[in-house]
Amino acid sequence: MPADTTTPAPEVIYVDKRRVACDGGGGALGHPLVWYSLEDDEAVCGYCGRKFIFDPEKAAKSP
Repeated sequence: MPADTTTPAPEVIYVDKRRVACDGGGGALGHPLVWYSLEDDEAVCGYCGRKFIFDPEKAAKSP
């Protein structure tokens, strides 16, 4: 029987600013710091796949 090859969904991060930075979480598993502009209310990191969504209400509720 083949191993489970499902890939986990990318992390979604709600933000309250239209310019965000991503380093993949830092440490040994991170990537170079890159900046994204959320002109269309969202952006996906080209390195790690994190999805940033501009939504100030949800950002305020996020841990």
